Formats: sequence, structure tokens, C-alpha cells
Amino acid sequence: MILPTDRWREARQSWQLADEMGFAHAWTHDHIAWRELAGQRWYSAVPTLAAAAQCTRRIQLGTMVASPNFRHPVPFAKEALTLSEISGGRFVLGLGAGGTGVDAEVLGAPPWSPTERRERFAEFVEVVDQVFRQPCSDYRGRFYSAHQAWIDPDGGARARMPVLIAGSGPTGMRLAVRHGDGWVTNGVAAQRGRAAPEVTPETARRQIEAVRQMCVDEDRDPATLRVVLLNANRTHSPLSSVGAFADAVDRYAQIGVTDLIVPFPRSEAPHKGNVRVLEQIAADILPALTED
Repeated sequence: MILPTDRWREARQSWQLADEMGFAHAWTHDHIAWRELAGQRWYSAVPTLAAAAQCTRRIQLGTMVASPNFRHPVPFAKEALTLSEISGGRFVLGLGAGGTGVDAEVLGAPPWSPTERRERFAEFVEVVDQVFRQPCSDYRGRFYSAHQAWIDPDGGARARMPVLIAGSGPTGMRLAVRHGDGWVTNGVAAQRGRAAPEVTPETARRQIEAVRQMCVDEDRDPATLRVVLLNANRTHSPLSSVGAFADAVDRYAQIGVTDLIVPFPRSEAPHKGNVRVLEQIAADILPALTED
């Protein structure tokens, strides 16, 4: 997870390093402004990923995650399709409901209630899924509409673009089961909207059991759903040492996590860390994971 805070001449080195070290995927947040970095330098996700696609060779690239807060599903689907083309099919679309704060109010509308946020997210996902599956789409919902939306005239976007859906509650889980190639969790926050979420193996285990049960309820094989964990813990970081990373990989793999995402080390908080630890992980840990 590479925060889009650096000017590109510095940022491109992080994307290239993640690619060269052999990691499977690299991500960035999709916000107007983010947490304690609001008011500081922060760049847009879509052009950042387009640039990253040009300076990397093999690594998958994605949004972790885009939300309805300031996006409409139709033009955003077109941008996602374009990123997939620019990257040579390496783009992964991560979607989430979004939260309160700057992103939720930046367009000047009153903040949504929790119920409206869930309902908007469900409709957003439905629209994106539909326009990716059909060459041209029409859709009329409560919050979003599409008329002759020519997103992908070839009609193959959904087959070649993985979609991951984030959510620690029932709505996000069910949307992932019904529409996603994978489901994403980052744990829970002690104060929702006010504190960064943290994850533990026990929290993740309970959530994974719930999403697997939903797969059964929806007549889907749980093995077909990727389980993606964003471990951005501010305390007990998995990047505090090579040993901490190896322990996290082992613990979460045992409970069914298929993909682990960690923050790329920064020179200052949040996610202050040492890139040398990441390099050692790439040298000592990744080869064994690739063999598995």
C-alpha cells in the first residue's frame, strides 16, 4: 500500500521497487484527503496508477479502495477499464463504501446516514458489475442511473478485471460474495470514523467465518473468493521486522487469508518504517511463498 503523498519523481521509485522485489500487487488509497494527512500533499489515485503502470513490468496495481463518496460508477468504470488497458491487464479494482470526513463532504452535499451509505454502496457495485459485463448498459436506480453507457464495447472487462469488495460488516461481505472476485478486510476500528482500524487474527477469523457462511448461503464455493487482508496496524506492525512479517503471514494464512497487504514504509508517520526490512522480506520470505 503506497500512499500517494510523494511527488512523482520520488514516488515512482517506490512503485518500481515493489515490482522489482517480487511482490504480487501494489495499491494506493483513493481519497481527496486522508485522515491526519488532510491538508498535506496527496495525489489522485487514477493518474498515479496510470503512471505506475508505465514504470512497472509485472506487478498488479489497484485501488484500495475507491468509494461512492465522490465518484459516480459510470465514469469511474470507464477509468478502471482504461487503467486495465494501460497496465496490460494488471489492474485490480478495489471498492468500498467509504467513510465519513473530508471525502464524504467535499462535494457540498449533507453527509449520508449509515443506512444511505450502505444502500448507495450496494447500488454502486451493482452498476459497476453490470457495465463491465455488457457492451452497453442502461440502469435506473434510486441513487445512480446509466443511459447507453458504452463502457466496454468488447464486453469482456468483467472477465479480465478482478474486482475486490471491502467491508467488515454484512453488507460489504454479501456484495463481495455476489459480485466480487475477492473480499477485503482491514479489521475494525475502536472508534469508527475516528481511529484507524486494526486487525488481529481472532478478528479476521470471525469475519472470514462469516463471509464463508454467506458463500454457502448464496450457493457459492468459498474457495472461489479471495480473502484479502490489509494489515495497516499502527501498533504491532507486520513490517516492524522480518520475523514479525513471517509471523503475520503464517498466522493469517492458517485462517484462510489468501492475500496480505501492508503499508510501504515511509520516512515519517503514519507507517514510518525502514525500506531495508521490506527488501530483506523480499529476499528471505517471498521466494518460499512463491514456491508454495
